[in-house]
Amino acid sequence: MTIIHNPLHPGKIVKDELIDATGMNVTEAAKRLGVSRTALSRLLNGHAGISPEMALRLSKFFNTSIEMWINIQSQYDTWLISKQASKIKVKPFDEAA
Repeated sequence: MTIIHNPLHPGKIVKDELIDATGMNVTEAAKRLGVSRTALSRLLNGHAGISPEMALRLSKFFNTSIEMWINIQSQYDTWLISKQASKIKVKPFDEAA
């Protein structure tokens, strides 16, 4: 798996496509997605990620796949945790032990 360097938070991508590209405000977009304004705002401002449920809602709104939105979130999460890889200590399984 190729890790993207410094990818955008998924909320920024959603903001670009859902708010900036459509001209809707957060309240209207939240209503159309069937979520609270707070939930959508948290995503757009980078305080929450794309949950499987939000991925389904976005896929229905944009006529895209759920997997596309899950993959955007997964790539971001993978990038974030890879920055901390040296801090995570694990004793590997040794079959010969």
